[in-house]
Amino acid sequence: MGGYEQVGIQLQHRFGILALSIMLVLLVLDLMRRGWLKERYALLWLTTAGLSLLVGLFPGLIVAAANLFHFQYLTVLFSMYFVFTLGLVMSFSIVISRLTDRNRELTQELALLAHTVERLEKNIERRA
Repeated sequence: MGGYEQVGIQLQHRFGILALSIMLVLLVLDLMRRGWLKERYALLWLTTAGLSLLVGLFPGLIVAAANLFHFQYLTVLFSMYFVFTLGLVMSFSIVISRLTDRNRELTQELALLAHTVERLEKNIERRA
């Protein structure tokens, strides 16, 4: 039972990480199947679940990362999830920015079309 004792991740914690990772994968796949989650976002969540699975299966990865960056084990885990959260926020910010621009363009097009329809209606009224 050697590897997880060195890392400070107890066996029940490893099972918890594995169970949560598997549940996350199943949830993401179900949300995709129902059409509630698009593939581009599902990849982010599946990547997170995959990394969690790796940590649960191979806790030595945490030791290697902790030694590489001279961090404590919990700091490595926190940093991984923090970076993921930043990536998620950045992704959503990009999507919101694009949607804002598209919304502005559609509003301008609608205003132009409404003006054109109004002008055509006035022309029809004058001729009648």
